[in-house]
Amino acid sequence: MSGNETNREAELERETKELRAALKAARDEFANVQRSMGQAGGGSIPEQRDAADTARMEQTIAERNREVQVKQEALEQANSELRDLTENLDKIVRRRTQALVESEEQLRRSNDELKRLNQMKREFVSIAAHELRTPLTSIVGYLELMAEGRFGTISKKMERPMLSVRRNAERLRRLVEEMLDVSRIEGDHMVLKRERCDLRELAAAVVQELLPLAETKEQRIVSDLEGCPAIDADADKIHQIISNLVSNAIRYGAVGGTIEVSIDRAPAEKYSGSWSRVRVRDDGPGIEEENLDAIFEPFSDINPAKHHTSRGPAAAGLGLYIARGLVELHGGIIAVKSDPGLFTEFAVLIPGIEE
Repeated sequence: MSGNETNREAELERETKELRAALKAARDEFANVQRSMGQAGGGSIPEQRDAADTARMEQTIAERNREVQVKQEALEQANSELRDLTENLDKIVRRRTQALVESEEQLRRSNDELKRLNQMKREFVSIAAHELRTPLTSIVGYLELMAEGRFGTISKKMERPMLSVRRNAERLRRLVEEMLDVSRIEGDHMVLKRERCDLRELAAAVVQELLPLAETKEQRIVSDLEGCPAIDADADKIHQIISNLVSNAIRYGAVGGTIEVSIDRAPAEKYSGSWSRVRVRDDGPGIEEENLDAIFEPFSDINPAKHHTSRGPAAAGLGLYIARGLVELHGGIIAVKSDPGLFTEFAVLIPGIEE
């Protein structure tokens, strides 16, 4: 219903009330006049009341009758307009209700279709990853045997092409593994093999493994691995989480910059209970505030040349998405803060074991 119709309806209701009050007042006055005339006719007419007074009284009664008639007609007109507006409002409400029902039905069908398409996507990713995994395992295995000279010495001319083939085969293998992880997380098929873990040891192992990658960009990795509660977690998955965050920091950190990896106990005043925390900080270009949520989405479309994403020359845009899924499976929290042009810091909190 439009604002004009609403205002008109309120105005009509107000006028109707005024007319009804005026009509009642006129009727009361008319009744009083009639009573006065009746009383005058029931006894002797006072000598001072002459014909002129009687005429004026009759004229007043006639005027009041006309006023009552006019107000009665106005009241009927207002009631008629009010009925028309009410009928029009009912029609509008019925049309809007019907449109809402149709919109809800269309939305339901769209949601069902999206669910179906999403299920098809998950099944395709899972099938494709499994189908690619077997031949890739064979390819990577034979390339390693060839690099070891099991099939004869590789000539100098073939060393560079072989290195390129091995590097790309390994990249494809990682992509397939990431696709399988995504499929397991989305399908709730990821199984955690929990055990008592020391977060410091896992972080130290990741730093040692990725140090050569940082050195190719002349970066330093500074570790601050303090004491923290032990955690009940899948060690391989925690290793994968930290590895994704550190490799991401190396990829987008400044050339010649510093990557900071720290492990500590989360502050009790901010987090209730016992939490172990790992933080990874780089001095890269940072992330704009409006893009902070998007970086955790798969195949994020944020420009990888300017922002942190899970994409890059050797990534498929799944690293941070997988990291978030694995953290949440452990009942943990992952967060990011950034100052564009200065730094980006990821923090992961995992529930600790109460000693």
